[in-house]
Amino acid sequence: MDGVPERIDPSTDRVAAAILLGCAPHEVGYCPRCLGLTHRYGRNARVLCPACAVMSGGQQPAGDAVRRDD
Repeated sequence: MDGVPERIDPSTDRVAAAILLGCAPHEVGYCPRCLGLTHRYGRNARVLCPACAVMSGGQQPAGDAVRRDD
């Protein structure tokens, strides 16, 4: 394995996904880019899953810091 995070399939059990992500099961949600599971809610949450964050260069705001430039 080369250390690149893999997408967590949405059919994965939430408890198992939470263990992989290091968060509580109620903090697991869907990545808007790939629809895989990610640490979407709560403290230190991220909008994108780890796999999509790596593909986008890791540049993403933390959960509460999301803003739009409309």
